[in-house]
Amino acid sequence: MKSQKGMTTLLITSILLIVALLFSLASYKNLFYQIKRTQNEVVARQSHWLSEGGLECGFTIISNEQDATADISNCKIMTDYKLDELILSGPNPYLLTSVSSNRKVFKTLEVKGGESSGVVKSSADLYFNGDYRFFPDPGNEVDSNKWECVLLRYLNNIFIHNNSAAGIAGVSGIGSNDLNYHNSPYDDFYSDPTDVHTCQTTALSVTDSYRTPVQTQLQSNFNADIIDESSMDLFKETFGVSSSEWITIRDGGIFTPITVTNPSQCASDIESVLTIDQRYVWVTGNCSIESGTGFNDLKTKADSVGGAFILVHKGLLSFGGASELNAVVYHFNDGYSPNKTSGNDWSSLSIGTTVLSDSMYVPTEGSVIPTTMKNNVVFYMYGSFVPSGGFILDAEDKVSYFNSSINMSFDGELISELLTPFAKPKWVQGSWNDL
Repeated sequence: MKSQKGMTTLLITSILLIVALLFSLASYKNLFYQIKRTQNEVVARQSHWLSEGGLECGFTIISNEQDATADISNCKIMTDYKLDELILSGPNPYLLTSVSSNRKVFKTLEVKGGESSGVVKSSADLYFNGDYRFFPDPGNEVDSNKWECVLLRYLNNIFIHNNSAAGIAGVSGIGSNDLNYHNSPYDDFYSDPTDVHTCQTTALSVTDSYRTPVQTQLQSNFNADIIDESSMDLFKETFGVSSSEWITIRDGGIFTPITVTNPSQCASDIESVLTIDQRYVWVTGNCSIESGTGFNDLKTKADSVGGAFILVHKGLLSFGGASELNAVVYHFNDGYSPNKTSGNDWSSLSIGTTVLSDSMYVPTEGSVIPTTMKNNVVFYMYGSFVPSGGFILDAEDKVSYFNSSINMSFDGELISELLTPFAKPKWVQGSWNDL
């Protein structure tokens, strides 16, 4: 019998080759899987970064236009990539969502600054002598043509003059004219002229009623349209930075800074620098704006440039006369006091005798010491003066005094337009995620 060693060797070799081939095929299958997985990872990361690019594109447009409502739809059809979705949902803070090939990326976008709800905003104590009726800021719509109106927001105290105790005819008080505007608060507010808009009211609770009756004298009778805001930070909500950084705002290229040496010439000084391209004036020093040639010229100029933003810093501010000024008025008094060892700054102005009279400080409620209060008055308005953009009175621990009887209105379009340059969009740290 011939030897079968060769056959045995061939069989064993064949088996080993088959086993090796099986291992090789298994290895290739795993390799193909790894290659496919790698390709999927590459595609996924490409989709992720395309979505990230959509976020950055949208953010750039919003930042450049300083407007959260800016049109970002062009970001979906850029030359090098196309997005499935790019959606901004709000209100502030906003959620910006970008989707590419089912890869969703989103971040929270917050717009700081450029805000100003209410007709009067004040960190100073407010003293009202006279009958004040507000055409309010409509606020948020809570039902069909029903609004959470805002008359004013304040930090600490509101005082209403006691006419009876002071021997004056009439009644001092504040309250709402409802939404019966002679001019629309926003361009599209009355899109349907048949609509009747009103401030939301209810008999259940004052906290749910947004219409304080006219000639209201007691704080306990204020409704939800008058807001006691203990966390108020007017500078930050307006300009987006802390008040300690005010120099960056004054010298940031938006405002034209001027220093007033003669308070009675303040209106002329402001008017002289107003132009269509420069509508923001930062005034340092005492400023008294009253009816007369200087005021009339300022009013005409403010109308011609489409409205002005007037900020008075570290000084008294007074308004007098019967006219409307097309402006937002901001009074900023960090660390300033009118009471000096050499006397009170008001004594140098024509209205100083009135401001410094003890009879001016007899409130309906609240205990005040006239001498203390008059030494803290930094703002005084008399007559029927009204700024169409309202007052922002940023003078904590001081007093802003209104001595008149007028209707105060709200021009939301002017306010929004003039505050737009200070609206700074920022990513909210830690808000980003991808699914």
